[in-house]
Amino acid sequence: MIKNIKKSYPRWWAEACKDLSDKDEVMKKLIAVYSDRKISTIKNPFYSLSRCIVGQQISVQAADAVWARLVSYFDVHDAGCFIKIKESYLKSFGLSERKASYLKNLSNYLVDNNSFNLWNNLKDEEIKSRLLKLRGIGPWSIKMFLIFSLNRNDVFSSEDLGLIKAIGKNYFNGKIPNKKQAEDLALQWKPWRTAACWFLWRSIDPNVVTY
Repeated sequence: MIKNIKKSYPRWWAEACKDLSDKDEVMKKLIAVYSDRKISTIKNPFYSLSRCIVGQQISVQAADAVWARLVSYFDVHDAGCFIKIKESYLKSFGLSERKASYLKNLSNYLVDNNSFNLWNNLKDEEIKSRLLKLRGIGPWSIKMFLIFSLNRNDVFSSEDLGLIKAIGKNYFNGKIPNKKQAEDLALQWKPWRTAACWFLWRSIDPNVVTY
């Protein structure tokens, strides 16, 4: 069920772009090329985390296809939308058995905890502690949630293969850096690592990434 949802944008975005441009020539070029858009949120934790689960360990194109099928049938803005749905039926939309189970579990957990303000008022470590208790939610999904739903300004996901690929393309002459190399490089972008990640993702896929 497709809805027109109002998006919100972080107040820190302009400052982040200026600071990154001043301190990093590569980032300055990326920001100049991709300044037509900026990160946003629809302020719905369930929507964001559901999309993270769907996107785990598959290509962006495959994830988008599965998500489009789910959105066409379910109101994915309603945290309770999967509670009464059988896992076998969810699998018919292209989900694995595990992901179908994860979505139902998430639906049961967030049906009474889907307040954006509730999650936004928590510190990153508290969010991590709560979400890691849920099956199917790991470090990558949590960081995507912090970036794309809560728009926290200083998140870096060395677990994201696309991001590592983008860093290799822009900073290592096309060679893929290891996790430590990527994390060390990202230190120069503090406290705006979220914005840096966003521009790096766009450098390998001009379409705006959302979760």
